[in-house]
Amino acid sequence: MRTDRLARHLGALIALFLAGSAPADNASSPYRLQTPGAAYQLQPRADWRLPPASEHNPAARARPFSHDIAAAAQAAGIETELLHAVVKVESGYNADAVSPKGAQGLAQVMPATAAQFQRAGTAGSLTAGANYLRHLLDRFDGDLSLTLAAYNAGPGAVERHGGIPPYPETQAYVPRVLAEYHALRAERRRLPTPWQQGSAWQDRAKTQPGS
Repeated sequence: MRTDRLARHLGALIALFLAGSAPADNASSPYRLQTPGAAYQLQPRADWRLPPASEHNPAARARPFSHDIAAAAQAAGIETELLHAVVKVESGYNADAVSPKGAQGLAQVMPATAAQFQRAGTAGSLTAGANYLRHLLDRFDGDLSLTLAAYNAGPGAVERHGGIPPYPETQAYVPRVLAEYHALRAERRRLPTPWQQGSAWQDRAKTQPGS
């Protein structure tokens, strides 16, 4: 008896489905599932897409002035590790550093350049350095070696020599900054997504005593 009732209910549901799927004469009918000659394509909602994985750099965050350096780099649209590398080689993170030629601050920017690219204060020196690096990257089509050479010797010298100028200081400066940059960039770590965090928690739970 129970099987017969289930079969009748199932048959009724199938009949209702078939009736709703049939073409309706009225185009506004709620049962009209398709329009003859129309093409349909599934469009995924944007909020269903997974966000891009983000990264962080604990080695960079552990360095002096990390917050100000990260903020200046982000505002200028350059990598935080690049600005850290320049600051490390230029001033050794000494905010009061002044070179024999008059370059000042963490990023060792010359006063004339600082007047064009910075605001006042310690963060201003970083802002000037970051903005100047951005300017040089654009000027030299993203070539990092030429950008660093221009930061040290000036863009005019790079353009006159058609590459890194044959100055001993600049010849030593470029590889030092590049080595620092690549070493620091290698410390980047991908932040776990929420589902990865859950998986990691489960893995840890399995290793706990008594589990």
